[in-house]
Amino acid sequence: YKFTNTLPGHDSLFNIYSSQNMVKLGRWALAPACAISSFFDLPWIIGIISVFWIALTAVLTADIFRMENPVLIFLTGGLLSTFPAIAQTFYFEFTADGYLLAMALAALTVRLSLIGERRRSRLFLAFCCITVVCAIYQAYVCFALVLSLCYFMSELLENRYGKKQYSVWIRNQLLIYGLGMAAYYIIWQLILRLSGGPGPAPYMGIETIGKISLETLVSSVIHTISSFASVFLVWNFLERGMTVYTALNLLFLLMLFLTVIAAVRKSRLYQRKFHLLLFCLCAAALPFAVYIWFFVSPGVQYTVRMEQSVCVIYILAAVLLARWVSPKKSDLAVLLLAAIIFNNSVTSNILYHFMDRCYEKSYATALEISTHIHLLDDGTIRQIAVLGKTDWFTEEEYESPSGLKELALLKSSVYNNLFSAGSVPELFLSHVAGLELSYYKEHPEEPVPTVDTGVTWPVPAGWEWKFPLVSEDVKARLIQSEEVREMGCWPAADSVKVIDGIAVIKLEELS
Repeated sequence: YKFTNTLPGHDSLFNIYSSQNMVKLGRWALAPACAISSFFDLPWIIGIISVFWIALTAVLTADIFRMENPVLIFLTGGLLSTFPAIAQTFYFEFTADGYLLAMALAALTVRLSLIGERRRSRLFLAFCCITVVCAIYQAYVCFALVLSLCYFMSELLENRYGKKQYSVWIRNQLLIYGLGMAAYYIIWQLILRLSGGPGPAPYMGIETIGKISLETLVSSVIHTISSFASVFLVWNFLERGMTVYTALNLLFLLMLFLTVIAAVRKSRLYQRKFHLLLFCLCAAALPFAVYIWFFVSPGVQYTVRMEQSVCVIYILAAVLLARWVSPKKSDLAVLLLAAIIFNNSVTSNILYHFMDRCYEKSYATALEISTHIHLLDDGTIRQIAVLGKTDWFTEEEYESPSGLKELALLKSSVYNNLFSAGSVPELFLSHVAGLELSYYKEHPEEPVPTVDTGVTWPVPAGWEWKFPLVSEDVKARLIQSEEVREMGCWPAADSVKVIDGIAVIKLEELS
């Protein structure tokens, strides 16, 4: 559905063509990662390349866990490709192929550094891979960490190696990830200084990297536990009602618990105290591996697309089922995993369905506003001021029978109208509706002004946008003016008005 339709989200409006130069966000390798599909937002091309990277990740994961059962391999591909994080990644499709290349490289990092691997060339390549992964999108370092932990847990159950080999593997992992993160950070700082641009952008907490204190550590632990639980349960279902997503995940957690108990019992792991201790430590570390950036950059804000690493836990459950649970019981569990895959697929399409509705509604609104301005334009309008935004979905709409709550983790990605998203109304009017003022047609010697997006916008470096917007100071003055206060809100007849050469669009009542 997403690959064969143009369904732009709010960020897509300034990424129709973009080099993805996101050095100020720490993603200094994102541009070359996205260059394979060109720098245009091409849904079909990006989609196919992205699916290839997901497939390669599935292949590497199957190899890491020594999968031979075709059903297990099929489940691995299904879980990886339908997890909610992937659906939201394709919401921002212009970077999807780059992000999913990072996921494949994260899996390759683990594959190159398996237990018993002594070749320094392989370990060096693993170090290089994790450095590039972090430079494309930091969240996929978590994918490598969780995959490493899950692999190690499965090996502890199998008992193929001794204490010395386990110790060497742990040492190698500490070196690969530690040196990889250090190399990433050093290269990033060098690029920032050589480019002469601003430092880290105050966006999603990247500017707080390294600012750790006892208070932030305690807060990070609390955030980690609550965020990890919310991936499976989304919200307090006892108060807000059960969803299919939550019901399936409650069954999954029960199945996972019973499967781990069966695996520990049949493998006699409980008799190997050292191995049992390592197994328990790995299990306890999983949430912290998923949300490790809370402890590196306390101000970081995790979004759904940053939680793809949780999917590996579902894959681990499938691996343990195939190896340690009887066929009759594992068949029932496989049906549960298949139901999760199917439900995730349906949920993704619900998200894209709402994206389609949102785009059509936004496009219609933009054309109406543009037409209204053109009818008022007598050649004296020189600037545009968009005041306020349209309504967001209400909490009641999320919980209504319409099924919005079934979007589960993806509910925060849905817009009722793109005019409800930050500075998007201006982008939509200029980029999609093509709003132009006759003044600049009649005065070609006076070019259309360039909008100052400011350092807080997550736009690529060097991105420019020509549109005659008023400054923030002028906008603040307009909001306080009596003339604007007396205007109606869109779509009232007086919601668009010309004031001192400025076409003012009032979308909501402003304080």
